[in-house]
Amino acid sequence: MNKRKLFLWCLYTFANSIVFANFLVYFSKWLVVDAGVPDIWYNAVFVVVALMLLFSAPALAAHTDRCGHRKLFLDIATAGTVLAYLAAALFAIYGAPVILAFLALILGQYMFQMSYIFYDPMINDLSDQRHRSRASGIGQFCSNAGMIFGLAISLPMVEAGGRLAPLVPSVILFAILAAPMIIFYKEGYSTTPSLRATPSPAKGTSVRLGFDWKKFKNFVLTSAAAPILIAFFFYTNALNTITNNYAIYADRVLGMPDEMASIILIVVKIAAALGALCIGFLGDRLGARKCLFYILWAWLLLIPVIAAANSLPLFFALASVLGLTIGAGWAISRAYISMNLGKDQVGYGFSFYTIFERFSSMAGPLVWGTILTVGLGYRASMLSMAVFILIGMVVLKTMKVKKG
Repeated sequence: MNKRKLFLWCLYTFANSIVFANFLVYFSKWLVVDAGVPDIWYNAVFVVVALMLLFSAPALAAHTDRCGHRKLFLDIATAGTVLAYLAAALFAIYGAPVILAFLALILGQYMFQMSYIFYDPMINDLSDQRHRSRASGIGQFCSNAGMIFGLAISLPMVEAGGRLAPLVPSVILFAILAAPMIIFYKEGYSTTPSLRATPSPAKGTSVRLGFDWKKFKNFVLTSAAAPILIAFFFYTNALNTITNNYAIYADRVLGMPDEMASIILIVVKIAAALGALCIGFLGDRLGARKCLFYILWAWLLLIPVIAAANSLPLFFALASVLGLTIGAGWAISRAYISMNLGKDQVGYGFSFYTIFERFSSMAGPLVWGTILTVGLGYRASMLSMAVFILIGMVVLKTMKVKKG
């Protein structure tokens, strides 16, 4: 592994996790609880972002596979994330019409997710396949560490100034800590010769936005990573929906106050960080596929028990165990997918890693919101997420994939 590039790569995900965590916990509750926006409209943010990514991300990712400049697109997406999130926070703080804050949140989410289209493929540039699970685990550890740090520093701000107080400081901190990656990361160089796979820029090559069904069909039929991505789409439906609605669920079902919600989320993220770090080493030793199946079984068992939890201590304990497995699952999924992508399809394949994750924030939230709309309640919404895990397991078990 190239340790210098790994450090910059990890610092970047640490930085953007700070702003992501604070918007997830505090902006979401301001939008739904304080501003009175219905749950289904909040979840519609992730649906809109998924559609925006579908018609832009694959084309841009394929362009970087052909021509390079992945780092340049990451820089642009990072700047867009900072500006949009800052606008959303200021609109909310200064009492602008809610629709402006809502639209800024959509743009911020889009730019945030777009940054990962170019960030995730860099794992192939900084690590060889023998250490891929370890590099992914360390990166996921730093992502969760960033969330823990962001929520920890936000607690005194919330106590002093309310839910919106941490938002602007978190955006500023993200910009400062992301700067080393933007300034010092040099694309296309690795201390390991076999990792120097960045293509030479091609002159006169333009980007055509839109979804190329023919290219996508060819990818699904020929890529060893396609079955993993399809399974990933289903099981992340459950995980993203639970994560995005965690704060609201805890408030509405168990009456958990903001301070307690932040503390439990910090504990969950500590568990997720440890899970990611451990699975990185286990994945290199036992195999990524085997480790992923262990994690899927754990989710299938945990979600129904969480839905039935009636006390804060039990919910706290179960959520911590779920956090341990979520951190591990994210890390091993990224490593396993990267192992099955050819050198000429790394960016394109990882674009669907991000898109499927976002579309998993489409089907899952729609199911969650529909169950609430018909009056079955939050517990039924939580329980329904286990179905997505089961489908993912069936897909991964029945479709042919490299062992990994």
